[in-house]
Amino acid sequence: MLQGSVDGLPETQAAGRGRRVEARAALELGLRLADLLVIPAAAIVSHLVRNGVMAPSQPQRIVFGALLLSTVICFGIAPVYRNWRARGLLADLWVVLLAWTASFGLFSTYAVLVDMADAVPTFWLVGWYALGLMGMTATRVSLRVQLHRLRSKGLDCQRVILVGLRAPSLKLHRLLRGKPELGKAVIGYFSSPGDIARPRREDGPRCLGTIDDLPQYMDLHRGEFDQLWVSLQMGSGPQIKQMLKRIERYPVPVRIIPDISGYGTLNPGVHLVGNVPMIGVRQGLPDQHFRLVKRIEDLIVASMALVLLAPLLAVLAAGVKISSPGPVFFRQRRHGLGGKEFSMLKFRSMRVHAETPDKITQATRNDPRITRFGAFLRRSSLDELPQFLNVLGGSMSVVGPRPHAIQHNNHYEKLIERYMHRHYVKPGITGWAQVHGLRGETPELRSMKKRVQYDIDYIRRWSPTLDVRIIALTAFKVLGQKSAY
Repeated sequence: MLQGSVDGLPETQAAGRGRRVEARAALELGLRLADLLVIPAAAIVSHLVRNGVMAPSQPQRIVFGALLLSTVICFGIAPVYRNWRARGLLADLWVVLLAWTASFGLFSTYAVLVDMADAVPTFWLVGWYALGLMGMTATRVSLRVQLHRLRSKGLDCQRVILVGLRAPSLKLHRLLRGKPELGKAVIGYFSSPGDIARPRREDGPRCLGTIDDLPQYMDLHRGEFDQLWVSLQMGSGPQIKQMLKRIERYPVPVRIIPDISGYGTLNPGVHLVGNVPMIGVRQGLPDQHFRLVKRIEDLIVASMALVLLAPLLAVLAAGVKISSPGPVFFRQRRHGLGGKEFSMLKFRSMRVHAETPDKITQATRNDPRITRFGAFLRRSSLDELPQFLNVLGGSMSVVGPRPHAIQHNNHYEKLIERYMHRHYVKPGITGWAQVHGLRGETPELRSMKKRVQYDIDYIRRWSPTLDVRIIALTAFKVLGQKSAY
């Protein structure tokens, strides 16, 4: 027997679904057209400010065309227009910033290669960059306002019905209720024999009937929902096939929510190889576009850091040489992305000594091997600065799980569950665990367990905005932290 309906919803006809699709398509097109207008307009305004109404010279016209081409390439590669509604505003603006900066970086490389750098008016380019960034930011803020207005009228919100109630579908329902900007809403669910207990709190979806009532409901409420999400127990293949057979006459998109909560998942996702779908149970960043954004972020931050810190690096290198005989850099083999080994760079803070190959010897407070200048480097975390070279080389990232010595990995992977999950992403100069005070010596196993928990949490939650937050927190919390020695 049916126990619920969708009475009171703004639209109850199939035409409403068509209008919602048209609204989403209009927003997509509007965003692209807005950028297509803003970017050239920023170049024109910058030229007028610099040169008045004087016509642009031939070199300027060449620069204009080359930079527009660079922008098309970088905006096409980066996820500027892909899934932008699913991102928060700050994350969306960060993606635009990286892609826009990469466009100018690509053009600068081209200008140097063709020997036209001297013909490029710097003031015009700086003005174009700033005005373009401000224009695209204003466009996206305005678009978000319009998006919320449309969704308040039901024009850009997909309505979903659940079949079965499992932990993942309940989590999805709560997520969609807390983030209406995602543009999806669960109308209710149809119960099945293997469901979890319905929560007593009001945040659970309402029950519309049993799974046997689904065909009747779909007959009565055509056009009132957009998708059907099936959330049944693993191994319920025959039941799912039977249910899909009964609703075959209703052309509604159907998605299956697999319950893989007990598989030690890490950023699970769906992949297609040819036309064969697969479920990715454990992986690093969500997809290749996110990995590209993070790589661009690393190159920009590391390049700027090395240029700005060059005088300091030279002074620190001299201090290391004066403090004790030996090389400036200390190179240690660490596990990186995928568990591959690489040489991590640090300013040497200890006297040159021989280490027993299989011995785990962490630095301790008042360690006699540490030089006086080395102690200063460790307290201030300045010994980590050469790792920006690792970032440029691609073996590390600016933000990520801190790489441990190989001996430590071999020791702790046997003691801590999911310890090696840290290597699904590149190791970082700073990380989520470090800004929470978990750095330096870990004499207790629980300290290392907590560090690993923060590392895995970072991989699950990664976004450009989170990286910016960690970098900012590093400056205030990690530099000069007393737990480092």
